[in-house]
Amino acid sequence: MQTEKDAELYRGVNTASPPQHPMLVPGWIAPEPPAGYRNLVAILCPVKVDSRSTTAWFLDYLNTESAAFASEEQEVEVAWPWVDGFKPLADDWDSIGIPHLA
Repeated sequence: MQTEKDAELYRGVNTASPPQHPMLVPGWIAPEPPAGYRNLVAILCPVKVDSRSTTAWFLDYLNTESAAFASEEQEVEVAWPWVDGFKPLADDWDSIGIPHLA
């Protein structure tokens, strides 16, 4: 059941299944979320690579009611959905049904 907060999170996100994108790994579908979480999200975070600052995308599950991420309680492993070498933008995540947080 989708809550108001879920609906807000998914505003502008393509939720068609299966996801379609020319750079998506063939056959990739989002795995089942851990108990207590419904929403797989892509988070753009600042990182340091070879002592230079940049950003990187990370996948995690979000509980919109508590604003908690699954990775705060357990290890979260989600197969990277994009073909090697592709650098997704926010719209790419939205196009495959994964809301982006930046």
